[in-house]
Amino acid sequence: MADILISGGLVGTQDAERRVFADGAVAIEGNRIVAVGPREEVETVHSAPSRIDATGKIVSPGFICTHTHMPSVVGHSMPVDFSKFQAFMDLLTKWWWPDVEEQTTAEGIYWTTLWAAGKMLKTGTTTVCDMVEAPSVVDGCLDRTADAIEKLGSRAVVCYESTERISLENAEAGINENVRFFKERKALGDSRVTGRIGVHTAFTASEEMLRRVRGIATDLGAGIVIHVAEIPPPMVVEKFGRTAPVVLRDAGFLGPDVLAVHCIHMEPDEIGIWKDYDVKVSHTPMSNMLGGSGVAPVVDMLNQGITVSLGHDCFFTLDIFQYVRMAYLLHKVHHHNPMLIPSFQAIDLATTNAAKALQMEKEIGSIEVGKKADIIIIEPNQPSPLLPGLFYDTLINDVDGADVETVLVDGKVVVKERKLVNVDEEEVHRKVVEETTALWKRAGAIA
Repeated sequence: MADILISGGLVGTQDAERRVFADGAVAIEGNRIVAVGPREEVETVHSAPSRIDATGKIVSPGFICTHTHMPSVVGHSMPVDFSKFQAFMDLLTKWWWPDVEEQTTAEGIYWTTLWAAGKMLKTGTTTVCDMVEAPSVVDGCLDRTADAIEKLGSRAVVCYESTERISLENAEAGINENVRFFKERKALGDSRVTGRIGVHTAFTASEEMLRRVRGIATDLGAGIVIHVAEIPPPMVVEKFGRTAPVVLRDAGFLGPDVLAVHCIHMEPDEIGIWKDYDVKVSHTPMSNMLGGSGVAPVVDMLNQGITVSLGHDCFFTLDIFQYVRMAYLLHKVHHHNPMLIPSFQAIDLATTNAAKALQMEKEIGSIEVGKKADIIIIEPNQPSPLLPGLFYDTLINDVDGADVETVLVDGKVVVKERKLVNVDEEEVHRKVVEETTALWKRAGAIA
């Protein structure tokens, strides 16, 4: 007997065959999927004490965001005189680093993570890869992220953004925090929160640091997250005499366990380096637009078989459907070709590709027997019938995060009737506003 039976609805599996069942069912035992298929077939074999009626709804794998900075939501609508900034690096050096990152506290990390991850969970994001930026409170900061995720009931891969931009000592503290957290989470076994090793950029690290991090990650069996080619190449070339992808290759940093974020300023030979080393990519279209940074050559990467996933940096809406839609549309207009990034490929960016980017493709990203039961149920409001052949088009054209009705993570219902199950949403909102207000005061943005 299963524990939960999701019965009826349009079930899109996202498996290798892209099977979609018009009247499907999913059986869950513990935190795993034990059956998926036509409702009549699944119900013949499986019954369950808990039954979720999905008739007239869409059943999909939970979506995955491969790049965020959840504590950074304190920067939303921050009263800043942007007229004094002339370029992206001005935004970083004169605002973001001193007024946001360096003002972040441990308590702020907890409440902003709870708010941001909760908002993402309600809109269909069941797994997030988060990179914490908090150079004033490095030691133990990742535990605060984990505390929030554990309470909420979602899934996360977490790392700290180690960097030498402040000092060598601060970089060492960041590396140590990543190592400590990774080891402790790995020791827990089958945990919803796991670790990686984070590095800010090649620009804010030395080649010695890059080589050291690579060695540590290899020894631990830990993946790496790093921002790459977000800023124009001349700044990195001035420092190293080479572009960032070349520096990372020469330092022996690259491999299939590296998740490279942004990857905007990439030439064809550098994309070739990514292919040679099976580097994974997190595409962040909206934040790239905000910084005036450019459009990443995602189409070229996909055409070469590079794994491209989707992130959002925690800016603007946290509704993953809006980011999927942005990726779906952006490259069409950029290349003047409406046939690029078809709907199924756009959904892949936040499901199967994203799972592979995090090296979790055996666990999440699709509804398949043996995988974790991370599932969303959508009550769509569309003008067309729910047909198997229109599964992807319906998600792209008509679904928003507000249409997500029920969310399961690890076989447990964590969103029910569009409400978070495990936290008091009013308390979380009140606390995150308090933390944001306090940070704005520390930064001098408000009196």
